[in-house]
Amino acid sequence: MSSRQKRIRERKLIKVSIAIGSALTAWAIGVGIAGDSKSIIFDALFSMVGLSLSGVSLLVNNFIRKPDDDNLPFGRAQFQPFAITLQSSVIIFLCLYSLATSVIDIINGGKTVELDVALPYLIASIIVCFLLWLFFKKKASELGSEYLRIESTEWQLDAWLSIGVLAVLSLGYFLKAGPLAYLIPYLDPAMVFIISIVFLRIPAKTFWKNIRELLQFAPDDEVEDKIHDASEKICQQYQFLDSWVRVAKTGNSYTIEIDFLLPKSLSGTTVSRLDEIRQELYDQIKGDYEMWLTISFTTERKWMI
Repeated sequence: MSSRQKRIRERKLIKVSIAIGSALTAWAIGVGIAGDSKSIIFDALFSMVGLSLSGVSLLVNNFIRKPDDDNLPFGRAQFQPFAITLQSSVIIFLCLYSLATSVIDIINGGKTVELDVALPYLIASIIVCFLLWLFFKKKASELGSEYLRIESTEWQLDAWLSIGVLAVLSLGYFLKAGPLAYLIPYLDPAMVFIISIVFLRIPAKTFWKNIRELLQFAPDDEVEDKIHDASEKICQQYQFLDSWVRVAKTGNSYTIEIDFLLPKSLSGTTVSRLDEIRQELYDQIKGDYEMWLTISFTTERKWMI
């Protein structure tokens, strides 16, 4: 599949996610207000943030496919991790905000939620979110798409959130007639508190991963390993003295610089011969990803550093 076909499929799938998410969010807001449930309102806010950031993903997806120009001579790949970092930051903020408000609610005596109002929404939300989570997870794997992986993660979080809310509200229903009935007002804010802490881990991990890309840390993945192995193989095959490999990953694009140190006896090697070696190395490291590749040869170590 070409890069263009991949982007078109990504955009179509994200639009589907936005359409379904919009319907669930509108329903959740109505149910949360009617049932006075902060956990359901949190669910709605989480979905709303996901929807708005999915829209941002669409815009960024369109932007990065434009050709290089004088202002961005090295491409636009950096805008992908920037957009994902923004997504993760907003979700982290939402989790922290919900964490704080749930503590305040617990201190103020909690609140009672009507299960009858919330039940139809929660059941429908669990089914839809789980199906969409599995669907987008599969598509993200097929297309190697970070955007779709984020969509999958958001639907996964939505699904578990709805399950948690349903479990807690159901517990409140069974506690009504027992000696622990006084705990019922605390169940909803306690659920928000627990979910906020649990949910922080995933966006925080995504945030750190994409910050590393923006700062051009080495990717430390199988692609980098393959590049190092291929470079060492070329070095040994042609009896070069040394090689120096630099790899950085930004979005779906790898920036790769490989320098080979040649012995003085090979200083007269023709450009056409060196181009043949470049092609051989390129054939070994190419894959289903974009590369900004520079391969150079020198007999002076100072030009490698």
